[in-house]
Amino acid sequence: MALLTRVRTRAELIARRRVRTLLDGRHASTVHSRSLDFSDLRAYVPGDDVADIDWKATARHGDLLVKRHVAERKAVVMLVVDTGRELAAASHWAPGTTDLKRDVAVTAAGLLGWIALRAGDHVGMVHTGPHGLTATRPSTREVALERMLEAVVQSCEPDAGAQRTLELLDHAAGAMRRRTLMVLVLGDVEPDTALEHRLVRLAAQHELVVLTVADVDPTAIARRGVSATDVVAARPVPGFVGAHPVLAAELAAADADRHERLDAALRRLGVPHVRLARLEDAIPDLLSLMEGRRRGR
Repeated sequence: MALLTRVRTRAELIARRRVRTLLDGRHASTVHSRSLDFSDLRAYVPGDDVADIDWKATARHGDLLVKRHVAERKAVVMLVVDTGRELAAASHWAPGTTDLKRDVAVTAAGLLGWIALRAGDHVGMVHTGPHGLTATRPSTREVALERMLEAVVQSCEPDAGAQRTLELLDHAAGAMRRRTLMVLVLGDVEPDTALEHRLVRLAAQHELVVLTVADVDPTAIARRGVSATDVVAARPVPGFVGAHPVLAAELAAADADRHERLDAALRRLGVPHVRLARLEDAIPDLLSLMEGRRRGR
């Protein structure tokens, strides 16, 4: 279990005590069932069971409302990883160091999966593989998590298919009817209306955490005279991009604008989010995010 061992070693070296207690108090999982204790009401979203609609509250409020119930039992953590050839690209570059997006994604997914397994929870995964969109049955076994991480690596080779972000999120919404802790591991996505619509649905159905993996700045590489290849177009990045400071400034401004719009959308939904770039920072950044989430509860 080479991949999981690597993640576990990094995590234990960084924060042994924090890892052990990170998900304490999270095991009251909200599910759909009339036989359990009532928790609260929320707005109906497509995909909810009609049997869970509270018709009296709906009549008073004017909008469809769904009952949520609480059961004291182990949770399900679903890792939704937006695999594709785009993750074979770099997330961070410095002289002598290149961090690949797939390595950052595997580290993030592996860390949260391992923490959940230590708590006795079930871990599953949704991703796009060689045979299309795939949902892996949740398991409590480390060997199953290792296979999930291996599937991510194999689905992020330069000759793999392109990312199918919106289809992946639709598949995740349909594959898991029970409420889970759903962790989205996405690329540096464009926060348009279509994406936000799907995030709204998932945030209503699940407890949602979003991790995005950054794209490397190609102008920084070109400025150092290092050749690079666009993994999507399979073409070399033109060398002139490093000779135009205006181009670099425009790219940086566009990235900052995209990041702010995504951050704003997730803040409106109350969804925790962290942007990961450097492999050495991925685990401490993710631990800080999850610790803040735990304290917020």
